[in-house]
Amino acid sequence: MIMETELEEATQAPPTVTETVDDIASEDAATPVTSTEEREGQADAESIDYARLAEEDLATLRREFPTLRSVRSIAELPNCARYGALRDLGLSPKEAYLAIGGGAPTRQDNRAHLRSSVPRAHAGITSMMTGAELESARMLFGNLSDSEINRLYRKVQS
Repeated sequence: MIMETELEEATQAPPTVTETVDDIASEDAATPVTSTEEREGQADAESIDYARLAEEDLATLRREFPTLRSVRSIAELPNCARYGALRDLGLSPKEAYLAIGGGAPTRQDNRAHLRSSVPRAHAGITSMMTGAELESARMLFGNLSDSEINRLYRKVQS
C-alpha cells in the first residue's frame, strides 16, 4: 500500500509555475506583511498611556516654570503640536518647551548705568560731508586723509 501511494504521487504532474505563483500570491494577500519591528512598535504604541505621559510632562514643566501653574493640559501650551513632535524625537519636557519658545527667560536689563543721561537728540549734531563735498575737499587738501578732512569739516561746522 505504501508503494501504491508513492507511485501515485510520483505519476502526478508537478505544479506549473503559474499555479505556484498564484498560490503564493493568495497566501500573501491573506496575511499582511509586517516586520518584527513593526509588530513590536504596534504593541508598544498600544501599551503606552499617553494621558499619563502628558500629565507627567505637565507636572515637570510646572516645577521648572512657575508661570505654567495655571495651565491645565499640554494642549494649552503655545504650539502644542510642535511640542509633541519634539517629545517624540526624544527631547526632555524642558528642552521641548524651551524649543517651542515657551519659558524664554526674561532678563532684567542691567545696563542702565551704561546709557547716557543726555538724550541722543541733544548730544550734539555730528554732521558728515556728502560724497561730492568730500571729493571737492580731496582736490583742495590732497595731502590730508579722509578722516582728517572730516575732522576739519566738523571743526568748521561747530
